[in-house]
Amino acid sequence: MVVLHQGPMLKRKSVAQSRNNSPANNASTLSRLHIDTSRLYRDSVGTEGVERSEIDALLPELRSVHQTITNGSAGGLEAEYACLTLHDTMPESLAPIEAMAEQLGRFENIAVIGIGGSSLGAKAVHQALDMEMSGASQPKLHFLENIDPRHLDRMLRNWDAEKTAVIAISKSGGTMETVSQYLILRSWLDKQLGTNKAREHQWLITDPSLGWLRELARREGLTSLSVPPRVGGRFSVLTAVGLLPLAVAGVDIRRLLAGSAANAARCTSDDPRDNPAMEMAALFYLLDVKRDKRLSVMMPYADPLQLFGDWYRQLWAESLGKRMESRPGKPPAGTLPVRAMGAVDQHSQLQMYLESRCDKIFTFMAIDDWEQNLPIPVSEADRKYFPYLENKRMLDVLEAEFRATVQVISEAGHPSMTLRLPRLDAYVLGQLIDLYQRATVYTGLLYGINPLDQPAVEKGKKLAMHLLGGGH
Repeated sequence: MVVLHQGPMLKRKSVAQSRNNSPANNASTLSRLHIDTSRLYRDSVGTEGVERSEIDALLPELRSVHQTITNGSAGGLEAEYACLTLHDTMPESLAPIEAMAEQLGRFENIAVIGIGGSSLGAKAVHQALDMEMSGASQPKLHFLENIDPRHLDRMLRNWDAEKTAVIAISKSGGTMETVSQYLILRSWLDKQLGTNKAREHQWLITDPSLGWLRELARREGLTSLSVPPRVGGRFSVLTAVGLLPLAVAGVDIRRLLAGSAANAARCTSDDPRDNPAMEMAALFYLLDVKRDKRLSVMMPYADPLQLFGDWYRQLWAESLGKRMESRPGKPPAGTLPVRAMGAVDQHSQLQMYLESRCDKIFTFMAIDDWEQNLPIPVSEADRKYFPYLENKRMLDVLEAEFRATVQVISEAGHPSMTLRLPRLDAYVLGQLIDLYQRATVYTGLLYGINPLDQPAVEKGKKLAMHLLGGGH
């Protein structure tokens, strides 16, 4: 079992640091994602948790799944699980991405048009690193996802076409929501700048050989980057899909990939006690099939991680929510992912969590080292009402709220795990992304389903196109 500490939020040593304080290892241990799974086990949370003997009984299957992933990851971008080796394969593609980011740096507004996996990962990292506040010299990214004509119309009325660029992202090259908005923006640029100049304001990210966007790039000479064919949209944040917009915003994309590589190196063992992604998968799988836990609640205690919760929801839901055709008679796979926010949702959801059905698993997230920590001024007149706030800072309050919620959730018998981010930077986020992508693939294979496809989603897309064509 991978268990790292849970304690006060501000600047303390991790277990990994305590074991090895040599200067050579200091930087990596200070930036290591801390994972505490202890409250998912019965000896910590009670009867609703997993027995350690159940993990032992699952070991043969876990090792088989690990071997499947290991074999399926060999071969670089052509491998079945190429999404889990991007830290190795993408660095050679960073030079053109960084060159394009430099070209895009001359614009004021950049419309990043994509939906789902073509947007959520970049949005999550962008928010987590607070790139909106990075400085006036950086272009402002506008993520255009859902079909919202009022929102798009307002933007076009206020933007200067000379200072606006478009990045259209669709692996298939034909995602309806993306194509619709791109066509509108493309027409707007043509009218404002003329067709030839408008082409210098458009970048495409799509399949290397197939689809409408790829054909358009060839026909009109538009600047483009490729999505690796074996990497699905929801696993693509560490490809050009996420790396180009993030590089434009000033994110250190090399550190992002380095963080992913660091977590991948943590997950090479076929023993769940030494492989956190495997242990997470085993626990979440067993809590579903053995304890009927049907909801998986992610609750960050940090506003910058709100969109990471949205990225996780798509990754988990679209990868795992499937009928198990290979196992007749078994219920559908997957737990329903839910995003809550601490401490705000203590005031909107906690009552339900504490006194409703015991069908939930919780993941709490907190940050150890914040750049800001404002003191709370308590006057003489205020002290009699708020004695507990005297000499306290904002993070003292947040930490108390966090620890209290973890405790009452545990006392209610709900299994939970805690992820503590040593700080919010690209390296730590790279670890977090790799951990969840890897754990998702492990979990899907434990269920006996393909975690990389989304057949039900494709049905809905086809029906929408049929209805637009006049079908009933």
